[in-house]
This record gives sequence, structure tokens and C-alpha cells, in this order.
Amino acid sequence: MHSSSRLLALVLGFLVAGPAEGAAPPYERPGPIVELTSTASVTSPPGPVRGKQVSLEELLAFADANAPTLAVIRSTRELANAARVAASPLLPANPELAAAVGPRYGLTGVGVDADVSLSQRLYVAGERGKRRAAATRYTELTDAQIEQARWGVHCDVHAGFHRALVMLERARLAERVLAFQEDLLRVVQGQVKAGNVSPLMQRLAQAEVAQARQALVGAQQALLMSRLQLAQLAGWPVAQPPDPRGKLDPPQDPPSFDALVVAAKTHLPVLRTREAAIREADARVAVARREVWPQPSIGVQYRHEGNPTAEGPYDIVLGTLGFTIPSFQTNQGERALARARVAVARSEQGATLTLLDGQIAQAHSEVTAAALRVRSYGNEILPRFEENLGLLRRSFELGEIDMLSLLIGRERFMKIQSDALDTYLDYFVALANLERTVGVDLWADHHVEGG
Repeated sequence: MHSSSRLLALVLGFLVAGPAEGAAPPYERPGPIVELTSTASVTSPPGPVRGKQVSLEELLAFADANAPTLAVIRSTRELANAARVAASPLLPANPELAAAVGPRYGLTGVGVDADVSLSQRLYVAGERGKRRAAATRYTELTDAQIEQARWGVHCDVHAGFHRALVMLERARLAERVLAFQEDLLRVVQGQVKAGNVSPLMQRLAQAEVAQARQALVGAQQALLMSRLQLAQLAGWPVAQPPDPRGKLDPPQDPPSFDALVVAAKTHLPVLRTREAAIREADARVAVARREVWPQPSIGVQYRHEGNPTAEGPYDIVLGTLGFTIPSFQTNQGERALARARVAVARSEQGATLTLLDGQIAQAHSEVTAAALRVRSYGNEILPRFEENLGLLRRSFELGEIDMLSLLIGRERFMKIQSDALDTYLDYFVALANLERTVGVDLWADHHVEGG
């Protein structure tokens, strides 16, 4: 058979034959996920060690403790603490001390009058309790926002870890291709010395080796970039970016749409944030309303009246009581602003709930489609790349195909391999997006090498 025909038969047979009828599918379809976990299982954060690989669980734990975005959002707890401090004084207003002194002119002479008063404003309508309750609600809102940010970092690191694993597989693929081309160059050099092929074939093989080296450099750079991005997400030192440990897990179908909706409404951090925002806004409304009430002031006043007559001066002690009269100023601005914040918070919650089903449906379909695409490659692609290259090399050594046919076949196999890795990346990105949308880890990642 002609060499080009043999190559065409080899490639077409590999592409269209697929698994034999009756054979077991490459990946077993997983059963339904019965239990959905709301948080990833994490271990104590590891310390970065040069040359030591890190698992997904270790990296998630490290990111939870060191991610820069979490450091910023956690600092907002100081604002909540400040609100509690502001609401804590038993008497929010300070006592007021006033004094006055001046002469008293009379027919018989001049005396000296003096007044000294001390008063304290009181809040008898429960304003302090309302402020403390509002501070507590603000603390709850801050905690909810922190949990929402934690989940976002968790999902980002999850996706970044899998992206790095895919880039690692690409780098390994480039290494295999380079090794294949270097081995092929040695074969061609031997054939040129024996006078079996033209020296032009040796130059072509040398050019392919150079191209394979450049491809390896590019793949290694892409791997390094993915590790650096992962380091920035997790707060890992970029001088020694994390080296992900493990292999790509086989795809799984997500739980049913109804189960995901139930899980989202139970665990999704943004929903907890929306509820906390409504409670905090309601508490601010209660404070604004209560501050309209009259605020009495009680005190004591001492008066010295200098009488220039023979009777002498008078000393007078008075108790004082005063009230504010809510008339023109009834805290209109604060009450209106508080009511507006309640309306905004309720609108945000309604919009989140309205869009939630659609977002889950879209993310669910993306994961399902990506898993199907990965499975469509079966178990004949990624594991058998080196075997396929070996078949090409043997056919070339036996003279069944020429150099150009070999390079075309290698390029075709490499393209299929690259496309398979692309589908893996799409699957893991879609999975991280679905977990971000529902607020739970759908299943544990194992990433066991050699499994």
C-alpha cells in the first residue's frame, strides 16, 4: 500500500472507529449526588516549601488564610467594631456645665450675682438599644459579606488549580513531542549516513526539533503563568509559586437542576448577604424613628444673688427639667434615607432570587455539555498519545510512510490531544462557575496520580 494511503487509513481509523460496540464506556456515568457539602474540606494551611507539590485541599486552606482579597474584606470587621463602640455609651451626650457672673446694682450699693448649672440629656425612648441592635445587624452583614468573598476566592482557586493542571498536561505533551522529534532526528541521521534518504530530510527533522523546543518553552511559560495567577489568588509567595499535585479527574454530571436550586437557596452566600442587608436596613429605620422622640434633660442650678442691702446675699438651688419639641426637625432626612436603603436591599434580594434559577440552569447546562465533550474523546486519546507516536515512528522506520506523512500524522494527533485538554479546561471552569452559583462543593476532588 502507498505510504500516504497507509497514513490516511491509520488516522481515519483512529478518529471514526471509536469504542467497539458493546464495550464499556470510557467513564462510568456517576449516580446522583445525594449529599451536597456547603464548604470544602480543608486542612491546616501549609507553609510554602520550594520544590514541594501542594494539593487542592492544602491550597484552599492556605488561600482562606492568606488571600489578599480576603485580607481586605476581613478588615471591614473593624468598621463593625467601630459601630458597636459608637452605640455602647450609656449616656451618648456629655453633661453640660454653664456658669455666669456679673454685678448687681442697687440703691444702696453693688452686689455680685453668680449662676452655675449642670445638666444631662437623657435618651428615655430606647434609642441606645436600637443603636446597639443596628450595630449588631451591621456586624452580621459584614460577616455575611466576608463569607461571600471567601466563597468567591474558594471558587477562583478551585478553577485556577485545575487550569494549572491542564497547563501541566500541555507542558508534558510538549515534552513528549520534543522527545519524539529528537528520537526521530537520530533515526533520520542514521538513514542519511546509510544513504537511504536525502540529507534534506535531516534538515527537516532538525527544524522540527527546533520548533518542538519552542513549543515546549511556550507550554512551560503558560504553566508558569497559571501558577503565578494561582499564587496571587491564594496569597502564595510568587517567588516560589504553588506546584499543583495530582491528575485531571474524570468528568461527572452535575446533580439535578431541582437539587441545585434547593442547595443554592440553602447555602448560597450572596442570599445570606441580601437577607443580612435587609435586616441591617430595617434596624437603621428603627433607630431613625426612635430618635424623633423628645429627649429630656435634667440638671441642677445654683444661683448666688448678691443683695447690697443689710439683709445680705441669697443662695438658691434649683432642679431643672427640659424637653426637646419635635416640630420642624423630625429627623426627616435620616428616616427617608433608612427607608430608601430598605427598598434597595429588598430590590437586590428580589433581583438575585429572580435571576438565580436562570443562572443555575445556564451553569448546569455548561457543565453537562462540557462533561459530554470530555467523554466524547473516550479513553483512547490522552493515555495513548505516546503509543500513537510510537506507531508513527515504527511505520516510518519500516518505510511504510515518508517524513512528510509522519509529520502530518504527528500534527494531527497533537491537535486532537490539545483539543481534549481544551475540553477538560472548559469542564473545570464551568464546574467552578456552577459551584459559585449554588454555593456548595458538588463533590470532592481526588486528583490521585496514577489513579
